[in-house]
Amino acid sequence: MSFFKNVASSFVGASLAFIISGTVLSFVFVGVFIGGIVSSLGDIENDDVEPVDKSNTVIRMEFDGPITERSTQDANFSLGGFEASSTMGLRDIIKGLEQAAEDKDVEGIYMNLEGAAAAPSTMLDLRNAIDGFQESGKWIIGWGEMATMGGMYLTSSADELYLHPNGYADFSGMRLQTTYYTGMLDKIGVGMTVLRGPDNEFKSAVEPYTRTSMSASNRKQMNALLDDIWNQTSGAISEGRNVDASSLDEIADNIALRTAEDAVQWELFDGLLYEDEFKERIKERLDGEEPTYVSFADYLNPGGMEGLELALEGDFFESLFSSDYGDKEEVEELGSPLAVIYAVGAIDMGEGDDQSIGSTTLSEAIRRARLAPDVEAVVLRVSSPGGSALASDIIWRETELLKEAGKTLVVSMGDYAASGGYYISAGADRIFANPTTITGSIGVFGMLPYAEELLEDKMGLAFDDVKTHAHAGIGLDAPLDAVQREAMNASITNIYEDFVGIVADGRGMSYDDVDAIARGRVWTGSDALEVGLVDELGDLDAAIAHAAELAGLDSLDEEDIVFLPEAVDPLEAFVKDIAGAEILGDALVGAGIPAEQWRQWLSVKRMVDSKDPIQARMPYYIDIR
Repeated sequence: MSFFKNVASSFVGASLAFIISGTVLSFVFVGVFIGGIVSSLGDIENDDVEPVDKSNTVIRMEFDGPITERSTQDANFSLGGFEASSTMGLRDIIKGLEQAAEDKDVEGIYMNLEGAAAAPSTMLDLRNAIDGFQESGKWIIGWGEMATMGGMYLTSSADELYLHPNGYADFSGMRLQTTYYTGMLDKIGVGMTVLRGPDNEFKSAVEPYTRTSMSASNRKQMNALLDDIWNQTSGAISEGRNVDASSLDEIADNIALRTAEDAVQWELFDGLLYEDEFKERIKERLDGEEPTYVSFADYLNPGGMEGLELALEGDFFESLFSSDYGDKEEVEELGSPLAVIYAVGAIDMGEGDDQSIGSTTLSEAIRRARLAPDVEAVVLRVSSPGGSALASDIIWRETELLKEAGKTLVVSMGDYAASGGYYISAGADRIFANPTTITGSIGVFGMLPYAEELLEDKMGLAFDDVKTHAHAGIGLDAPLDAVQREAMNASITNIYEDFVGIVADGRGMSYDDVDAIARGRVWTGSDALEVGLVDELGDLDAAIAHAAELAGLDSLDEEDIVFLPEAVDPLEAFVKDIAGAEILGDALVGAGIPAEQWRQWLSVKRMVDSKDPIQARMPYYIDIR
């Protein structure tokens, strides 16, 4: 249900846009600063580059941004700060796939299913190029934490397709919606003179300014257009997955993909795998050999900006200019027998920071501790009200792998370890909390805004659409219909039952016993101890001491502890402070808005920007003033 991100983020983003305008000048320095470094050091040469073993290369293709005609390099500014971004052009992608098909080092492609933003013609060219790669005899395997219709279309001819066990696939048909501004223009006293060529009844670009719904001619052409695109898209999926086209219509008509299991039962996917299990499947394809994963962009530009990392010290610049070829799951000693891993803030998909938990960042920290041969115990310090249900499940999986590796896991709860915060804690060998910790909130909710009265009555906007299926597309202009509500409730129920089951397994309780103390109820640490959700009252030091005891570590000093994720490099923090949310925050505080308030606004924005519409999150914060 990726509609949540696309629709709601636009709604909130528009409301906050005026805030950003006053901070644009502060970003100029960052552009000069970074640009100056790159230009002044761009001529540095590196003649001592060692040969790289490129065997068993698996190209990782992720369509997480728009696909353009030509490749671009851009600098973006947002509430999060300065970000460099790029897009890969269609021709570069096609030529890259042709190159990979002939490259003896490339074994196959791992394709992410989370979709591509492109017009139908571009998608067709991409799919043809993907099919051409397979015709070389090499394999393509797809996997995703979620899957859009675009992603399923591109990968439907793949050799194997897998979905995250708590992921979801969005397949409800296609919808074209037009917004009509005539009523709004009437409210503000603006008229529109429109002239069209003779008998240009299908020239509908002017209709949003002269009508409040589609003309018969426009509806006719929009229906024909959408039906043709649907038939081509669903036909390709039907052929690639060997599923009857009528079955795809039935799925869309009933929003039948309500859980990940549904997607397998309808044979659109071959199975459900966590990412680690999926990577094991790739190793099987390589006869047990370890793959070298290379992003598609890095494969086409392996040199990058090599040499710059020799002239600049620090992890920050090395991460910007690294010329390493690919990545493997390497074993790395961390220099300490015990790791304290911080999980602070709301839980969302992707990268995190000091104020938020990102599934990618926190999972990587736990994975590093699992793979490190010198780490014997981990204390997970959780201070989180929860967040994305899917992101919580991704992190929980890493805690399970840590325990399967034979390492001790102890959780220390801070101010909050509620909902998703409890989800990621549930499997620990022992859980510590303070008496006043807020925990529990074992529950799930979904929230989708609609603003029909605001948009139509107050603003004078009108909406009209054509659809391939009755329940295709969800927007701000109307609430969920009965089938859409039923489908979302089914997803929420499934996630809640999984949540309760995970707690039951982790705490050694029955499902019914957990359900009785769950249902979204919050508990203090003291009460949680009474009902069995925590094991002991105590602070972080108590949790560290217990973890050391469980792991058989006789003596433990502060220098024997490694803290993850690693603290942000001071220079990186400096750049982000200049270009990002800190300056915005200072401006808002100066305007009389409390820091706690704007931080909660940012938390709401992160939730809206999340790809997951279903949340395991405590609905409020508690502060003692």
